[in-house]
Amino acid sequence: MASSPSKYYKELADFSIEYSPSKAYYVKHRPFTFQVSLGEMNLEDAFWVELGPEYVDSRLGDFLDDIFSGDRKQQSKFRSLIDVRENPDLPDMYNALLEIFSEWRSGKCALHFFANQGPEIKLTDRLDDHLSLIQSPVHGIDESPLLDLVIDQELDVLDYLANAGYFKAKKTTIEFMQANMLMYFLDKHQYKLSVKPIDETDQNLLPIAKKLQSAKLIAPSDLDGTFAITEQGRQAIGKTIAETDTYIDQYDVFKDVFYDADSGALEFETGLGRDLRVQLYEYDEQDPVRVVFLLRLYDSTFDAGLATWRESIHSEQFFGEVLSPIVDAEREDETMLESILDAGYAFAEEQSDATRAVESQEDLLRRIREE
Repeated sequence: MASSPSKYYKELADFSIEYSPSKAYYVKHRPFTFQVSLGEMNLEDAFWVELGPEYVDSRLGDFLDDIFSGDRKQQSKFRSLIDVRENPDLPDMYNALLEIFSEWRSGKCALHFFANQGPEIKLTDRLDDHLSLIQSPVHGIDESPLLDLVIDQELDVLDYLANAGYFKAKKTTIEFMQANMLMYFLDKHQYKLSVKPIDETDQNLLPIAKKLQSAKLIAPSDLDGTFAITEQGRQAIGKTIAETDTYIDQYDVFKDVFYDADSGALEFETGLGRDLRVQLYEYDEQDPVRVVFLLRLYDSTFDAGLATWRESIHSEQFFGEVLSPIVDAEREDETMLESILDAGYAFAEEQSDATRAVESQEDLLRRIREE
C-alpha cells in the first residue's frame, strides 16, 4: 500500500531527521525527543523536550492530554523535564502550547496533527507508529528516536460562538451581518450595484440585495438601473447608527479598566487595564454578537477591506475575524462587575463634567474676544 504524502518536510541545521517508524522500532526503548512545531514554523523555533520510553506505546490523544494537561500539578510535573539550560525560551513556548490546547478543548479551534516528513496522525494512533530517527555528528548525538509533531491550528469563531450559545442559527447570524454590510457599502461608499449585473462578483451580491429589497430597504433606481437606498432604508440606517452610538456612550469607558488588587481601587483610561466591554455586554444582557458587529461596522474596520469587501461578504472566516473580540475577551471576577459599572459610570460623568467646563470656559473667552 502506498504511503500517504507528507504535508510537511522540515529540516534542522546540523541534524539528520528521517521519518522511519520501522527503523525507529529498534531504538524505541531509548529516551526519545518530543518536538512540536506549528504549521510552517521552522524547526529552529520548535518546542522540544526529552522524555522516557514509557510514552511510546501511548495513543497520541492520551499522550497530548498528559503532556498538555489542563491540570496545574501535571503541568508542573512536565515543566520539570524541560531543559532550560539548552533553551531558556522553552517554558514560554510550553505555555503558548498549553493555551492552544486549552482553546482546542474549549472548542475555539480545531487542531490537525502531522508527522514531519510523514502522514497526518490520528489521535488514536500509537506514538511508535510515527517515530523518526534523529542524529547529529556535529553535536555528538547518536541515532535516537524522535516524535516530530507538526500542528495545524484552525480557528472557527462562528462555530465556537454557536456552540457557546451566543446565537442559535449561524445562517441567520451571517445573513444579518451580510445585510448590514451591504447597506453600509451602498450608503457610506455609495457603491453602485446593478440590478442586472454582468460582473460575477456583483451577481453573487444579488441574493443579499433581494432580501433587502423585499424588506423595502433598497429599491431599483429608475435613473441608472442600480439599487438605491429607500427612505425606509435611510431610517433603518439612522436607527442602527443611533443604537451603535448608545453602545459607545454606555460602554466605551470600560475598554481600559485597571484593578489594583492591593488597594482595591478601580482606575480607567490608564493604558494598563483590561478591556471588559464584552463581559459587560453579557452582564447587561446585551447581545455581544450584535453589539460587536455594529461597533466594528461603524468604526471603519470594514473600510480596510474596501477592495475585497464583495468577496469577504460571503466569507465565514471574515465574519469570524470581525467577531473575534468576543472570543478573545478579557474577563474579571463576576462579583466585581457591579462595582466596575458604578465606578465606570461615575468616571465617565466626571470626564463629561470636565469637558463641559472646558467648553464653557472656551466659549466665555471667545465672547470676551468678540467684545
